[in-house]
Amino acid sequence: MTNTVPRKTRRTQDERSSETQRRILDAAFEVLREKGYHNFTTYDVAARAGVSRGAQLHHFPSKNDLIAAAMEHVLNQSAARSKARTLAFRRAQDPVGAMFKDASDFYFSDHFGVGLDMLLASTKNPEFKDQAVKVVRNYREPVEQEWLSVMIRLGFPEAMADELLWLTMTILRGAAVRNIWQNDPKQIKKCLAVWRRVVTLYLDDAARTAAGTAGRAKPEKTGSRAKPRPTGRAAE
Repeated sequence: MTNTVPRKTRRTQDERSSETQRRILDAAFEVLREKGYHNFTTYDVAARAGVSRGAQLHHFPSKNDLIAAAMEHVLNQSAARSKARTLAFRRAQDPVGAMFKDASDFYFSDHFGVGLDMLLASTKNPEFKDQAVKVVRNYREPVEQEWLSVMIRLGFPEAMADELLWLTMTILRGAAVRNIWQNDPKQIKKCLAVWRRVVTLYLDDAARTAAGTAGRAKPEKTGSRAKPRPTGRAAE
């Protein structure tokens, strides 16, 4: 019996091009992470990706185009993970805790650190600023909207869900920025745990208030309408 060796399927031009772009973007993010925006060079990226300068310039004509595309590339990966978490936690007992964990994983990651470096650098580069802000906004806003939708579906009043989202994200962002210049994981963990307890107390109080309000607003029994007060002569 003759053994037949299966033929290798040749990749299409589009597949080869996509693979080259992915290698360039992965390499660009690593160079950004290690060297920062100001020391970033496209030569380093081409060498790390194992591609020619011509191939790199074909896909990403300028340094800023490459940096923005690299950040969009990794932030889209983060967004996909966050979206998967929102789907998994739709029926969770603690959606605020799930949101907190997801946001913590992002803000204390290289993705946030590199993105922050890019945003700060863009403030002195008007040509790059719009690109940088657009990349970050297009990632974070949809993720936060997903978590807001989860809380509303689970019965949180919209105003309360929005306030919890804003406060939680703001506190985590601030802690992550502080962590850059004062790396004290123990203190940060302690303070974030305090915020989680504050949220729990806030939710418990809101639940008690809602229960009390519902208890006071007793529905009128059918067939027990109060007789109208007589007026005029009938009242005499």
